[in-house]
Order: sequence, then C-alpha cells, then structure tokens
Amino acid sequence: GVYSPPEPGPLNGVFDYLSTLPMYESPEVFGLHPNADINLQLAESNSMKQSILDVIGGGGGGGGSSDEVVDNLAQELLGKLPALIDKRYHHPSIFELTKAGIVASLTTVLVQEIDRFNILMKRIKSTLLELRRAIAGEVILSFELEKMYNDFVFLRVPALWSKAGYPSLKPLGSWYDDFILRVAFLQKWLLEGRPPSYWISGFFFPQGFMTGVLQTHSRRFIIPIDEITYATHVTEWDSPDMVKEGADIGVYIHGMYVEGARWDRGTKTVAESHKGELYDSLPVVWLECLEKVKKQADETLYAAPLYKISTRAGVLSTTGLSTNHIMNLELPSGDHHPNHWIMRGAALLSMLNN
Repeated sequence: GVYSPPEPGPLNGVFDYLSTLPMYESPEVFGLHPNADINLQLAESNSMKQSILDVIGGGGGGGGSSDEVVDNLAQELLGKLPALIDKRYHHPSIFELTKAGIVASLTTVLVQEIDRFNILMKRIKSTLLELRRAIAGEVILSFELEKMYNDFVFLRVPALWSKAGYPSLKPLGSWYDDFILRVAFLQKWLLEGRPPSYWISGFFFPQGFMTGVLQTHSRRFIIPIDEITYATHVTEWDSPDMVKEGADIGVYIHGMYVEGARWDRGTKTVAESHKGELYDSLPVVWLECLEKVKKQADETLYAAPLYKISTRAGVLSTTGLSTNHIMNLELPSGDHHPNHWIMRGAALLSMLNN
C-alpha cells in the first residue's frame, strides 16, 4: 500500500519519505475501502445542498407558479394514495386460532403494522387536503402547513408525515413510492396469507416482527423465548419470487443491502466491494430459530449489524429497542478475520437513500 513505515536511516530520509505521501489521507489509512471516499464526498455534497436549501428557505403561499406546482403535486399524491387496509377482508388462515386457542404471533404483528400504516395514511390524506385548501385560500396557512408547502417545493418528506412515519432518508418521490409498496405488501399478506418470504424493509417496526417469529417458535415447541436465537443462512435466491414456500423453522426474509462490503455469490462469503459499487443486494436469508445451547460458536462469522437507514444511529425507544438497529446477522467472513469487516464498517441496510 501507499502507507508503510519508512526505511531505517537518517532523520532527513524520514522527512523525504513523508513528503512523498499524499496531501489528503485516503480511506486506506483508516482500514476502509476506497469506496468510503465516494461516500464521504456524497455526504458532504448532500450536507452542502441541504444547507443551501435551509438558507433559501421558502415563502409558503402566494408564490404564483410555486402554488400551482405544489397543488398539482398534492393532487397527484392524493390520486396515488392507497385506501385504508380493511382487516375485515382477510385470508381464512390469518385469524385462525392456535392449539392454545390464541391468535398466531405473526397475525398480531400484521394487525399492529396495519394499524400503524392506516394512521399514517389518514395523516397523509388529511394534510394533503388541508394544504390544497390553504393554497386555494379557503383556510389559513398554518406554520406546519407552510413547512409542508416548503418541503414540497424542495421535494422533501414533510415533517408532518415523518412524525407519524418510520425512519427514512429518501426524497419525497421515492419515499412515496416505497410507502405504497409497503402498504401493498401488508395488503397482500392479509388477503393471501403468509408470504413465503417477508420483506424486512416493509415493516414499520421490524424488531416486533423478529420477536413475533421467536414467539411463534417458542409456542410451537414449548421453549422459553429467551432461550431461542437465530442462525443466519444466506440462500442462493436473489429474488423473493424464487421462494416457493415458507420455511418450516424460522422465516425467509429479503430486501437487505450490504454497505462497506459485498456478498460473494461464488464463495458464499463476505468479500471486498467492487470499486465504485457502494452497495450490494443480499440474497434471500433464512433465519433459522434454534435453542441458544445448540448454537455453536464460530469465530469465522461476522456479526453484521442490520440497520433501517444508513445513518447507523438511533435512540432507545419506549420499548427499549433502538429506533434504527434491527439485529445482527452472522455472515461467513471469507478470507478475512471478522475484525477486518469491523474496520471496513461493513453493515446491512434495509433501505437505501434513493
């Protein structure tokens, strides 16, 4: 590499060696992949762009052409807004009682997710209608609506929605498309029964889903839930459409991306990223439920943290769980020790920023 100790010799030789080093440190100095420099530049440019937008601000209402643009956008989003999910219409298996006479744990997860998304859809619809009325001059443009107006001008997700929503760094257009896909995922689950593979990115609260899977296994085999854990198996299925039936033990999940590394489909291990490729999709993963005492320790596995968004930062919620970190997935570390991937900052993400 570029950085190595200077050859033994006089002090002037050390100075000469130091003068040959690059003016700016490369990611290699910190044990990172060269792609980290691209990520840094993207982050800096996005930060600068956001600062410029904050300085520009906005003047919600009375903007002439901007009023028309925002009103048209609100009308378009209203037209795309899905209907509320009606739990009265469901697949017969959804509310079947278990042998213990209770509703299945994953059904409880589904119901809670539907309730959360219905609340968000109501918020979206009411604020869009109110914004259009304010633009038309029928009601006063409140402070919150003015902020929403300005967010629409710069194609940002309104704070009114984020407060009732889930963590996301996507701009308004891709956020809305992703939101529609999440609702469709839950609607299909409700109407057609449990899917063969679960879209982990589609959950409002994925930690609740993971707990629901453990609880299902606990009730089925009469094992205390705190004595059960997961074993990670990355399959060869690149698309969830290739999964024809659900796992008998545990679940299949999909929708994850690798950052700071890639998944080598040949060796079935974590490997160095290709230059210029910041993310790599992870194939469908089988999360096998098993008793902790039966799980063998393996120092060749890298415990890759799975985050909802790329900031990799979160706070503890009222449930005691992180608002961002979901869980760790143990992946074969390949030719490198797991510590290498820690230095690389390798992690899994449930969604990208675009």
